[in-house]
Parts: sequence; C-alpha cells; structure tokens
Amino acid sequence: MTTTTRTRAAAAALLVGTGAFAAVVLTPATADADPGRATGPFTWCPGQYQGFASSGPGRPNWDWNACHTYWWVYGEPGGNVAESVWEGDLPPAVIPVENLTRPPFNCGLFFCQDPGGRYTVDPRLPAP
Repeated sequence: MTTTTRTRAAAAALLVGTGAFAAVVLTPATADADPGRATGPFTWCPGQYQGFASSGPGRPNWDWNACHTYWWVYGEPGGNVAESVWEGDLPPAVIPVENLTRPPFNCGLFFCQDPGGRYTVDPRLPAP
C-alpha cells in the first residue's frame, strides 16, 4: 500500500467513526415520562381571591362568573384550563392514585380529623 492509499483509508475510517459517534450521541433518547401528580379538589367562586390565577398560560381559561372545582396538576397530562390547573370534580385519569393528594382540611382551633395527604381510595371510582 502506498502512503496516499493509507492516508485515504485512515481518513475514511475516521469519517465513518465520527459519523457513528455523532449518530449515537446526537440521537434523542426515548424515555418514559414520569406520571403526573395532582392535588385537590379545590373550589373557586366569584369574589374569592384570584392570586393563583397569574397572567399568561398560568391563568385558567374559564368563566369567571361561575364557581369551579379544580385540581393542581404537575407533569403529564398538564391542565385542561391552564398549564397546571385541571378543571373538574375528578383528577385526570392518567395520574396514578399514589400520586393524588388531598389538601389539608382547615380545622381552625379544633383537632384536625383529616390532615390531608395521600388518597387511600381512588376518588375517580364510584362509592359503593
């Protein structure tokens, strides 16, 4: 083999190796999305404070003259009226029950019987 042939062979091998490396490194990974989480339900009615309703994609797109039951959602599937607000009596069906939490119950000065936390029964299933 001549020096020119060896140089061309080395350049071709380097080019193929670089292409293979780039294909592996630059290919987007396909990962499973983590299941979302939700907290609720909450109720908002006209006249109540709207501090949770920021402007832009965080502001719910609903009728501000009626009461609404909603859930805060994080991750997939996202909200149905804002980025992280799911309107409805029930949370999204794709969120597993272990990722659903109840808001703390406001007991005032008395001993709280329901401190909130994880659901033990899926609220999306009808009561027996």
